Amino acid sequence: MEQREYQRFPLNCRLVIQGNNQAGQRFSETTELINISGGGALFYSRQPDQYVTGQTVEANILLPGTPDLQGAMHTTARIMEVGNRIDAHKKQTADLSQVAIHFLEPFQILRGKQAERFRQCEREMS
Repeated sequence: MEQREYQRFPLNCRLVIQGNNQAGQRFSETTELINISGGGALFYSRQPDQYVTGQTVEANILLPGTPDLQGAMHTTARIMEVGNRIDAHKKQTADLSQVAIHFLEPFQILRGKQAERFRQCEREMS
C-alpha cells in the first residue's frame, strides 16, 4: 500500500497550468484543483492530451477572496499521472480527466501585477 509523505486536503481553487506539450507547442489551461498536499496536487483537466508523465509545467493557484491583492501562488511541477481516479467530491464526466502533479520548488506568493497574467488567463477561459 502506498504511503504518502503529506496528507491531502480538498481545495476548491482555480488553477492555471502552463507548459509545452509533446509537440513543443505552448499551452495554458485554467482549471480547478481537487486537492493539495505539501508535495503535490490533483486537478481536473479538459485537455489531458497536453500532459505526459514526467513533463514539467508551471502551476499557478489563484487565491480566492483576494480582490485587493489579486493573489496567486506560483511554482513548477512535474506531471506524475494522467487519468481518472475515484473521486468522492465530484461526479466524473466524460470530458474531465484528473492530473496529479508533484511540486518541484516552494511556492512564490504573487500579487498585483505579478499575479495579473494568471488572472487574465482565467478571464479568457471563462
